Order: sequence, then structure tokens, then C-alpha cells
Amino acid sequence: MTSSEDLIHDMVREFPEFLPVLAEHIDDHDELLPYLLLGEVARWAHDAVSHDAGRVAELSTWLERRFDRADEVVQNLIAVGYVEMLPPAPEGSPLLALLGPSLYKEAEAMNLPHPWETRS
Repeated sequence: MTSSEDLIHDMVREFPEFLPVLAEHIDDHDELLPYLLLGEVARWAHDAVSHDAGRVAELSTWLERRFDRADEVVQNLIAVGYVEMLPPAPEGSPLLALLGPSLYKEAEAMNLPHPWETRS
């Protein structure tokens, strides 16, 4: 198993609500495509932030921790597969506000927040 696949399986163990997302993803694609699956998780976060911000915050914290200790492959997976799939401000502002410092820096590099939302 690759480090990217490990991340996905660890995420599903930590967040069992993604098990049906993973199952449908594999049914649709006949294999695990980690970047695509994290894009689906980003869409879930966008939909859920208005009614379950606490759980989305837990996911953001978990991804931040994994990003900070990951190899370059997994860092790229989280940055491109998840962060880059978040909507830009103002629509994505509630999600962007939940990102930790490392992932927020990635979002800034992608010009997702408004310039005035930049953190020091």
C-alpha cells in the first residue's frame, strides 16, 4: 500500500462517515484514486460546514497534523486533493477559517482566501 492509500484508509478509520464515500468511489472507479477521493471529501466538508462545523474542524485538524508530519507525496495529496478543491472566498471562507497554519498557507499559495483574510 502506498503512503497516499495509507492516508485514505487512516482517514476512513478516524472518520467512519467516509466509509460509504470510499465504497462508492471504488464501485465507480474500480480502484482507489486518492486525489479524486479527497476532492469528494472536500465537497463533503463544503456541504457539512454549515450544519456540522465541529466535525469539519476535526477533519481539518486531522489533515493538518498528517500534513505536518507527512512525506512530500502525502503533503501534495492533501494540498491538491483537499485544499485546492475547497471553494475560494467568499464561498469557501467558513472552510478556510478552519484550516490550520500549514494548510492555510497552502490555500494562500492557491489564492483561495481574499487578500485581506491573510493570516500573520
